[in-house]
Amino acid sequence: MESPCYAQKSGNTFYFRSKIPCDLRDHFGGLKEFRVSLKCNIKSKSSRIVRSLHRIVSRLYNQIRQGMKELDIEEIKEILRVEIRKQILHAHHVYEGTNRWEEEGIKLSLQTIAEKESNLKETIKSDLRSYQGEVDEKLDAILQSLDIQSNRDSVDFKRLRNLFVDLYLLRHDWMRELINQTGKSDDDFRRDAQTKLGLELFPELSDLPVLNQTNTKTITVSEPTRTSISPLSSHVSDEILSESASTYFQRKMIGGKSIKEIDSDRKIVAEFIEITGDIEFSLLTKKMVSNYIDIQIKLPPNKNKSPKYRDLIIQDLVDLNLPDDKTQTPLNINKKLTKLSTFGNWGVKQGLISANPFRDMKLEVKRSRTHRQPFTPTELKKILKPELYLDNTINYRHAIYKTGGVKYGLPYYWVFILGIFSGLRTNEIAQMRLEDIKKESNIWFLHVEESEETRVKTLNAIRKVPVHPQLIELGFIDYVTDLKKRKKDRVFWELTKTRDGYAKHLSRHFNEKYLPALSVWKKNVKVLYCTRHTFINKLYSEKVDENVIKILVGHEKEFTMKHYGGEPFSPDRLLQEISKVSYKGIKWDKLKI
Repeated sequence: MESPCYAQKSGNTFYFRSKIPCDLRDHFGGLKEFRVSLKCNIKSKSSRIVRSLHRIVSRLYNQIRQGMKELDIEEIKEILRVEIRKQILHAHHVYEGTNRWEEEGIKLSLQTIAEKESNLKETIKSDLRSYQGEVDEKLDAILQSLDIQSNRDSVDFKRLRNLFVDLYLLRHDWMRELINQTGKSDDDFRRDAQTKLGLELFPELSDLPVLNQTNTKTITVSEPTRTSISPLSSHVSDEILSESASTYFQRKMIGGKSIKEIDSDRKIVAEFIEITGDIEFSLLTKKMVSNYIDIQIKLPPNKNKSPKYRDLIIQDLVDLNLPDDKTQTPLNINKKLTKLSTFGNWGVKQGLISANPFRDMKLEVKRSRTHRQPFTPTELKKILKPELYLDNTINYRHAIYKTGGVKYGLPYYWVFILGIFSGLRTNEIAQMRLEDIKKESNIWFLHVEESEETRVKTLNAIRKVPVHPQLIELGFIDYVTDLKKRKKDRVFWELTKTRDGYAKHLSRHFNEKYLPALSVWKKNVKVLYCTRHTFINKLYSEKVDENVIKILVGHEKEFTMKHYGGEPFSPDRLLQEISKVSYKGIKWDKLKI
């Protein structure tokens, strides 16, 4: 690892910086370096802190390296066991979706299976490399969750990939067996997988007779055999969470968790233990997780914050028989399962359980059919009418205070205009630092980056967007230059950070005041965030190359460009394409401040 350095920033604050070694960058989601503010302006004291942090970081990097496993035959077997269970479950879904009471329904289902099988075989035959790439992405995610190094060039990885392909082909036979009601059970399918894949995956099946059983509609999950005493769930959760909370610096290394987040995790785990009992960790099963979900469905949301519910135990809350509109949403329950899945992954890595019982247990969430829409040309004229826009942004006055403007006037002014000319998300705009605005090849760029002070929604969101000529004409770069002279850190330094970022005041102003006053606002459909949709829609209407659009707005790139493209478009090309975005009928000269 390169030696860390500290640099005096605006406000006379020193920072610790560490460049992440190349071999560990995948472990940190591609992040190349991170910084931690020392909250100190004394150089000698900062130097001592930096030296201490350097030792801690070096030790942590070594611990991570030591903890990274290579793929071996036992891991291959365990991954295949899990995948076989998933594919059997998939076969059951197809079976349950078949109209078995009508001959035509059975015939149609079998025909669909045959077509899908034929298409898969044709894809493998004609474009094997592309299909292997799709399988590799799935395997990378599985291996990453198990903290196993993903080396696509290794013999074991290639073997696992081919076994997955064989399994995807084999599941079509299982679907046919179920639909034809041949009487085969899930154990028969497991035996079939062992034979076809050439691996002993379920040794317990060798002791069971092969019976011509009637078809099972549900998949039975065997209880794990207790081979050794493992820590109690509460002890394990304390170990995980105390490990995460050991020091401020280590929190930054482990997912950037704050004290508040760790406390929230602790409450979720405690609630799980209250429902399932403080059992030994090795005895956790999917059946217990399913029971936990059944109870969660009956509980009110935010029960610990409500005076009406917070003093009641879980059983008392269940006995209330609350109506559906008073209970938690599937989305909220899934958030808890995501947290608990981390708990389960830790148990797998420590060898306390063989598989994560929380995996694939999330509830189906019905998506709203209402989608955000771009602002129409007429709506943009209304919103950006100079006298109205200036009165409601830079010159805005609260109704209760007739004199003196609000401190958010400039952020109000720039956020909407930046949104329609850059496509940045509202929080990406609100959190922007002055150092994120850089010149490259004589072109100004807005950089969206993951750092100590900024967050990105996904890895694809890390990008750079040319500053649109209209923004420069309106004085945005002059505004940024002035802020640098004034020793500010962030573009919108007036905004304060909340749990969800810096955008709270901006969203409230536009979504609760300005847009509703113009009769433009519509819940979840026409909101401040729709500036991004407006920008994207404009790019498409100008027939901009779709790959350029994906780069500009931070969407996932198509397969070939993602894996082989690097940065295929020059700064000049990106500026040329973004400059095609224009909005007619707006009096920009009257909006310049």
